[in-house]
Amino acid sequence: MKLYKSKKLLNIDNNAKTIKGQKYKYMTAILYLAPQRTSGFNVCPLASAGCMASCLNTAGRGQMNSVQQGRINKTKWYFLERETFLDQIRIEIKRHILRCKKKGFKPAIRLNGTSDIDWNIHNLYNEFPKVKFYDYTKIYKRALKYVKKEYPKNYHLTYSLNEDNKKLALDILKRGGNISAVFRSKKLPKRFLNYKVFNGDKSDLRFNDPKNVIVGLYAKGRALKDQTGFVQDV
Repeated sequence: MKLYKSKKLLNIDNNAKTIKGQKYKYMTAILYLAPQRTSGFNVCPLASAGCMASCLNTAGRGQMNSVQQGRINKTKWYFLERETFLDQIRIEIKRHILRCKKKGFKPAIRLNGTSDIDWNIHNLYNEFPKVKFYDYTKIYKRALKYVKKEYPKNYHLTYSLNEDNKKLALDILKRGGNISAVFRSKKLPKRFLNYKVFNGDKSDLRFNDPKNVIVGLYAKGRALKDQTGFVQDV
């Protein structure tokens, strides 16, 4: 076994926000990779300066060296021995489905906890049609494919607003999609950019959000000190 392999790829409801999804009868599994080029491989090709500065990679248990090394190991595994990585992710998805069935939950999976990879190229969404997959992305082409309904129906994608993609974000909204925006205020605005703001911190289940809204998120951790424009001041 290579040193970069990890014992477990998916984390199950390991933070307060995903746990909130349980009241909606969903249990969420998340894959956390090492963001940007932390591992030597770039998993966030369009991350802005603000996004990188505010990344939640070091939030909570992410501050621990062992957790950071684990994420690096997972990322190297994906890039250096992809076939066995995908074999393992399929095994863990099947386990998650069984776990949810046993406990009375519906399975949800977010494969980009701290990355921005188009996992559809591996056909995972079609392989597990009863699982709700969802992500955020800063890649406009992915968001455009989503609003054009070019992804499987069990996949949901939210485009992320940052300091340098406002025009693209507005285009996604005009096409009927959703975008997320991080706000510094302790109270989310009712409207922003002339669109309704929905409180995205009620749960992490983006596929349950209303259509054609801005998903408002409260700034947390390093984002509270953002000066790039990534965090919105209203």
